[in-house]
Amino acid sequence: MSTVADKKEAPRAQLGEASLQLSLKQRIIPFYNRHRDGFVGYSLLAPMFVFFAVFSLFPLLFVIYLSFTEWNGVLGWPKWIGLDNFHRFFTTGDYMLTLLHAGMYGLLILAGCMFIGFFVAILLNQKVSGVGIYRTLWYLPVLVSFAVVAQIANALLDPVTGLVRKVMERFGMEPIIFQQSVFWMTFWLIIISIWKGIGGTVIIYLAGLQGIDTTLYEAAKVDGATRFKILLYVTLPSLRPITMYIAIMGIIGSFQIFEPVQLLTRGGPQGHTNIILHRIYQDAFQSFNMGMASASSVMVLIFTFVLTMIQYRISQRNQT
Repeated sequence: MSTVADKKEAPRAQLGEASLQLSLKQRIIPFYNRHRDGFVGYSLLAPMFVFFAVFSLFPLLFVIYLSFTEWNGVLGWPKWIGLDNFHRFFTTGDYMLTLLHAGMYGLLILAGCMFIGFFVAILLNQKVSGVGIYRTLWYLPVLVSFAVVAQIANALLDPVTGLVRKVMERFGMEPIIFQQSVFWMTFWLIIISIWKGIGGTVIIYLAGLQGIDTTLYEAAKVDGATRFKILLYVTLPSLRPITMYIAIMGIIGSFQIFEPVQLLTRGGPQGHTNIILHRIYQDAFQSFNMGMASASSVMVLIFTFVLTMIQYRISQRNQT
């Protein structure tokens, strides 16, 4: 009897399973058809999200966690110490001094790039033959690796075989050991950084100049305005949003200066050219104090975020 009953129940079970599969298909297929574009889009974006999570989000969260710990980055596990690293950041003069150095160098480099870049952009905005070649030449330093620039600079300033020393001796001047002079190393650091970054400023100003309505210049000429007055009352006001953008981005970039210091001065002499990112590098990979390096990184992140918000507010105000 059980065998006969089982034979009768088997078709019913198969029928129930088939109806269940049909019901699922009737539900899933219309749902997929309605959201097919979304599925395709998310599947294409999935690799980017994974890349962002692994190489950006997780390291950021891990650095924030490490900022509250003490760890050498190699042995053992991070030891939770609370706000001690942040307390040390604000109470130890070295870190605030590196912030001051970064701000000072950043402002001097920014001032040089903006002043020189503005007038170079005006010259390159003229309709003369070969202007495209000149624009390319001014932008070329941006494309050169700072490692190459630093090697050339170190070779020129070498206290024994440097070209600068030989030229000074040729003219009967007393050779200068630049690596031991705070003034000269600061001077060369700023000059080389301006030379390296001026091309980007020129391009931005040049784009702004080409976007100014030519009728403004024509109206000013009809009114008898001189070139200086046209520059003062037409060009500069028209470039105010771009100037503010360059200024804010330059200030933000001052907290991100690392390569020039690492490759040219290594923070010397006597730490007078040491800046915040180079100090973070020293804490992390020379002193192996990952907690302090992470806390300093978090503070730089906060400063950069605040400056970015200020730049955004200013840009929004200029648009309105």
